[in-house]
Amino acid sequence: MNLEILQNQRLRLTVAPELGASVVGLELYQAGFWLPILRPTPPAALAQKHSPETSSYVLAPYSNRIRDGRFRFGSKTYQLRPNWPDGRQTIHGEVHGRPWSAQRLDGHTLHCAFDASGLQDLNFPFPFRVEVAYRLQGDGLEISTALANVGTEPMPAGFGHHPYFMRHLGLSDEARLSFEAQGVYLTDASCLPSQPAQAIQPEFDFSRPRPLGATQLDHVFAGWKGRLQLDWPGSGWQMVLEADPIFSHLVVFTAPDGSVALEPVTHATDGFNLMSQGWDNTGVRVLEPGEEISGRLRLSLLPGG
Repeated sequence: MNLEILQNQRLRLTVAPELGASVVGLELYQAGFWLPILRPTPPAALAQKHSPETSSYVLAPYSNRIRDGRFRFGSKTYQLRPNWPDGRQTIHGEVHGRPWSAQRLDGHTLHCAFDASGLQDLNFPFPFRVEVAYRLQGDGLEISTALANVGTEPMPAGFGHHPYFMRHLGLSDEARLSFEAQGVYLTDASCLPSQPAQAIQPEFDFSRPRPLGATQLDHVFAGWKGRLQLDWPGSGWQMVLEADPIFSHLVVFTAPDGSVALEPVTHATDGFNLMSQGWDNTGVRVLEPGEEISGRLRLSLLPGG
């Protein structure tokens, strides 16, 4: 599998265009060693082209789960093929396991694109195009994402990114997480919202830095303020992630492998169905033919912690 590597004096980013333009490594250089910021991708995931086990992957043309793979839009109900082991859910969009085109724009910039037009096995009823640009800039990584409707009918749409961060940086203590949001969706046994976003209770409150500890999360936060921070005590480093306002939601998932997924997304989990049911502020966009939405993320590694 062809891998693209962007590197400067502080960071090294590795991307697999053939595997959904997924990030398969993001590392920080310190004292002669490369320390993983995102969880390392196991070689088997590359061999089997299994993108959910990568360091980070793209979510488009929707983020996270659609209940039973079915949603209503306009006057029609659409049924997608389940792609989750339970045989019911459709999850994580339609681009993360597919080959993308890639072009190096310069030594520190990689542009990737995926065009769903004309695909016979597309598991989505509307054609679309996604473009992602990765740029290393000094102490940080910028990710620009654009999603366009290339069909002849309106389509519901959204996108996001699914990075898994290390909870320990080298020999550091567990990372302390902080971010602000307006509410959190409580979920049912399928990890889908069961009621509109609620006021944030203490167990979900990360307005002040704190370690995750034994807390188990697989929740989407509404009204995310577009900034989060991870501090690795004793490491001398902290990570700040800033997002454009289109990323109005944040998913936090404490993964079984010990990492934590901090996912900037444009809409709520199962947002297509929530929108059709009349829920407010789902974040779902309706794109007219030829219309595009876009947004940027900026991940910075700074002294601290």
